[in-house]
Amino acid sequence: MSGTANKQTIVRIINGSKIYQGVPAIKDVDFDLFEGEVHALIGENGAGKSTLCKSLSGAIELTSGQILFDNVQRSFKNPAEALKVGIAMVYQETSLVPTMTVAQNIELGREKFYNRLSRLAIKAQQILQSMKFDVEPSHLVAMLGAGQKQMVEIARAIGHNARVIIFDEPTAMLTPEEKVHFFELIAS
Repeated sequence: MSGTANKQTIVRIINGSKIYQGVPAIKDVDFDLFEGEVHALIGENGAGKSTLCKSLSGAIELTSGQILFDNVQRSFKNPAEALKVGIAMVYQETSLVPTMTVAQNIELGREKFYNRLSRLAIKAQQILQSMKFDVEPSHLVAMLGAGQKQMVEIARAIGHNARVIIFDEPTAMLTPEEKVHFFELIAS
């Protein structure tokens, strides 16, 4: 009996291809992601890693093939659609708004964003504590370091109840201590 026999398939790509001006970035990719798994895509520049990740997160659409999430075929037109079903992507370059607080950035993109600020701060604090990330929800993002901003991006994905979080070179901007924290978070 294999280790995945009792696990639920969360994401499946079947014959996924993306072609740009006649050149395949990825071709006939089959990929299964089971609940509780961590995968790393490793390859040379131009191997299709980013294309695969962007297709899963709604940043681009496949030219052909299928994406199934919880065994339901999906076609994401944008990252917001992917996030609604539970797929988030954390890019190397953050998409945070520097003039907003940590709490506001964590909630950014949610339909009920304009809740009272005190409620935002409480929810953000709970998420940050669950990550063992020591930053005040009331701090402006502009005041944070690169590694702290990356952790706020992760907190946003968690706050949106993402079941699948895709990272694009997540440790590139992190200090050695932040890398340790990041890998501890992934392992938990």
